[in-house]
Amino acid sequence: MTPANLLAECQKSGVLVELASGALKLKGQPDAVQVAAGMLRPFKDELVRYLDQLIAEPLPQAAQSHHAPSAPLDDATCARIALFRGRGLNQAAAITLAHRLTLRDQQCDERRVCLECAHMAGTVSARRCGQWRHTRMKGPAMPADLVDVLQRCRGFAIRLLRDIEAPP
Repeated sequence: MTPANLLAECQKSGVLVELASGALKLKGQPDAVQVAAGMLRPFKDELVRYLDQLIAEPLPQAAQSHHAPSAPLDDATCARIALFRGRGLNQAAAITLAHRLTLRDQQCDERRVCLECAHMAGTVSARRCGQWRHTRMKGPAMPADLVDVLQRCRGFAIRLLRDIEAPP
């Protein structure tokens, strides 16, 4: 099984695979993460090399490597990748999350991630929610693991890209 196929299988099961400081990091529901970890363990070195290569590639090539050559990226996916890169995700994580959200849209799932929200502000190390009172959070600070988890939020507002942030 190729690294791209392994990542696609993880995505289908709702598990996000990221490369953090040379190590794989899995995010999602605990049961799904446990199953994915068992599936990925024998291929760990290949996956790390693959994700390292994605990070090193320029954005258009990396984004197109997830698609068949005949399937260019649509405008929505490019806009999402630009938004997530602007909000501090590395290239591979931005592409993976954009594809995960495309799948979410195809399944008519109403859950959102904080990274899509107009009310999220701050830096990678100190993100905060402008609508925290409506979201049942105890304060405006956002845990780092929460920003890319699909969830229902009363305070969500879609973040529109301005002309200067338009996707490439």
